[in-house]
Amino acid sequence: MYAPIALFVYNRPEHTRRTLEALRRNEGAAESVLHVFADGAKPGTSEEGMRRIEETRQVVSHIEGFAQVELHFAERNKGCFRNVVEGITEVLGTSSRVIVVEDDIETIPQFLPYMNRALDVYERDKRIWTVGGMNIDIKLPESYTAKHDLYLVHRSCSWGWATWADRWRDIDWEVKDFRQFISNPRAVKRFDRGGEGMAGLLQAQMDGKVDAWDIVWDYHIYKHNGYCIRPVRSFTRNIGMDGSGTHYNEEGASDAQAPLFDPEKDTLRLEPRLRPNREVQRLFYNYWADHPKLPFTTVVKRRIKKVLRQWGLMKQPQ
Repeated sequence: MYAPIALFVYNRPEHTRRTLEALRRNEGAAESVLHVFADGAKPGTSEEGMRRIEETRQVVSHIEGFAQVELHFAERNKGCFRNVVEGITEVLGTSSRVIVVEDDIETIPQFLPYMNRALDVYERDKRIWTVGGMNIDIKLPESYTAKHDLYLVHRSCSWGWATWADRWRDIDWEVKDFRQFISNPRAVKRFDRGGEGMAGLLQAQMDGKVDAWDIVWDYHIYKHNGYCIRPVRSFTRNIGMDGSGTHYNEEGASDAQAPLFDPEKDTLRLEPRLRPNREVQRLFYNYWADHPKLPFTTVVKRRIKKVLRQWGLMKQPQ
């Protein structure tokens, strides 16, 4: 069963062309239905901006290589949040699963097989809410990577990902319980397990300072104590770190992505009962943190020393 693909585009014709070409080269593309959601122009868009929007729509209007292509062109600008949320919701209205790609995500040919296999393997594991296609550039313990090709964290991946209709259903996109949540330090700390600053980003979303649907998705997953899958090797590459995007304009940021999956030498083990790993989660957290967490063994040793000093069984440090 091949999951439908939801592709979101706006005004970047060259990025869209590269994204589509890469998707078309994927194994299973010819058996997959592709839904393209093109957002409308913002009020006051310049003549050059309108030209780029129209050119992007021309690019997606001539797509070949998929089982079926459904085009959804918005007449007015919805913004990133609404366009993505409404598009995914529409696809999941008729399908039990979806694979999501944005216009600056270049996939490798093994991306769709990985996503479809993972959707099959983890569909009944209600701990897992989303499957990510990209890993950040962190050095995972060799003791872990020797046995595992995926890991579990508390932060989703928006650079090529997938989920199921039953996980997406009933999300409170308005976050009606936000005030109760943000006033609870323990809840904030627990939400930030996926990386320091997640609660702050949710605050920015609620204050209207950002237009980030994915932080609300992360909050929904947190409320259900869910996990997000990340691969040890990436299956996608962000090609939009050139100032052309809405959210990510830092040049060189793509260098922070993990090496791509190599089918000639890398394995892809999808363990039916994938378990979270404390050290992997610590390293993942520290990638986003201004105040990194210490290894668990270091924390335990320090606590033991503190107790021994309190009991007079160990000298105080000079």
